[in-house]
Amino acid sequence: NIPISSFTATATPSVKKDIINLIGLKNHFEITTGIDRENLKFSVLRVDKKISYVLKYVEENKGKQGIIYCLTRKTTDEVCNKLVSSGYNAVNYHAGLSDMERSENQDKFLFDNANIIVATNAFGMGIDKSNIRYVIHYNMPKNIESYYQEAGRAGRDNEPSDCILLFSPSDIAMNNFLIENSSDNLDKSNEYEKLKEMINYFNTDKCLRKFIINYFDQSYDKENCNNCSNCLRTIEKRDITVEAQKILSCIYRMGQRFGMNLAIDVLKGSKSSKVKSFNFNTLSTYGIM
Repeated sequence: NIPISSFTATATPSVKKDIINLIGLKNHFEITTGIDRENLKFSVLRVDKKISYVLKYVEENKGKQGIIYCLTRKTTDEVCNKLVSSGYNAVNYHAGLSDMERSENQDKFLFDNANIIVATNAFGMGIDKSNIRYVIHYNMPKNIESYYQEAGRAGRDNEPSDCILLFSPSDIAMNNFLIENSSDNLDKSNEYEKLKEMINYFNTDKCLRKFIINYFDQSYDKENCNNCSNCLRTIEKRDITVEAQKILSCIYRMGQRFGMNLAIDVLKGSKSSKVKSFNFNTLSTYGIM
């Protein structure tokens, strides 16, 4: 008969159900507040050289407080070292450091003695620093819940703040590896489903804020938030069915066993010796693009 309260920042319907069942709540009272943070600007970017982007961004936002999240300890150290060697006041944080080092680096960041903390997801629980102006995810997290909790550490003073996700295809491979090598007690099929939703978030051309809020089973009735990279960019949409048919037709006629670059050469009508050696210059799709 002891009263129990349970709180969570970001819970999907299945997580709420788990909380209720695991604690054994009976006839409980439940309240869900909105999770939308209008001051946060969400951006998803595909960049070839992430470190170059980060260096440019922190230079443009010099003096501002920020968190850079990385998937692995090695990447965390590499990014932090690059920032320090470039003259920025940055510290690192991950489980590979001693308790004293982690505590010292965390305090430096919390008390504004360091502008930037580069960290794995080991950093953040219980951290309530109000003036964080940006959170950059150097790698794609494994699920939306983790991403929104970590990104949500920005702008707790309700001032405009950036939440930036940098993506590369290798992030998917790394997350798959981490799931596959995780504890046997973990429901891996469920983790793969969550990762798929994270990939869908990156690939969507719709409003990023709407995607996140809908994921947590809450409604967002606007089509555009006008504060995310998808809503703010101008995209020209056109029908490329014919172009796609030409490409697929060429790949088929090449025997479906060659890479992208050779297919491009054939479609462009390249006179390279490799194209001629396979007689691809005689195909009906040679030079049609």
